[in-house]
Amino acid sequence: MQNFGQNTQRTSILKELSNGNVELGEAFAYIINDMVVQSGITNPQAETFDVVPDSWRELANKPDKTPEDIKNLDDSFKEEVKFLAESYLLYIARETKNLTGKIDYAQYEAYLLKYRFGRYDIMNKPEYLNKVKLQIRNAFNKIAAHGEASGDNLIDKNDMAAYLYALSTKSRRDDNNNFLGFEINGLIKPEDYAVNEKFLFEPDDNLFSVKLRIAYKVLNNLL
Repeated sequence: MQNFGQNTQRTSILKELSNGNVELGEAFAYIINDMVVQSGITNPQAETFDVVPDSWRELANKPDKTPEDIKNLDDSFKEEVKFLAESYLLYIARETKNLTGKIDYAQYEAYLLKYRFGRYDIMNKPEYLNKVKLQIRNAFNKIAAHGEASGDNLIDKNDMAAYLYALSTKSRRDDNNNFLGFEINGLIKPEDYAVNEKFLFEPDDNLFSVKLRIAYKVLNNLL
């Protein structure tokens, strides 16, 4: 794991995010920040992010998988998501000078204003800035509480893992658009990310809130 300078003292963040890799977190941040040109609209030149290694996908494509194969796929997918979550959180923490590994609202807002919305020169557009801050608050509330009605007002590695699990899976829905579960493919595609982000920015409890709640329970063996 990367530290943030020459001081090697084990601070809170080194303990909290001990498995993270800040370079991976930075690469992931750049890719997802490039996925949309504005809320709900995909950047046609954006890349897809693959959460899983080739070995996972090879096993997933194997015909006649055994119960052990299926368990290995599930376990390794969860581990990859958790690793990415710590790495992404480590990068956000570095950029916001957070030393705990748990991001508060002010830090999350500062990060998104710079890296997600900075291209729009929003600081010189007060009405747009107010709208964006409401979207950021909605997103923070959903992630920090992993889709629940309330949380601890901090985004930690478990909250971030639930968010990334929800992003890197497809929803299975019935004819009435009710959520039935996850289809795991390990890909975060720009067109899917744009839709999920739009739901994330909305104030109401929606299908992405449901995905966050279930993802948190899946990752923490609460189902």
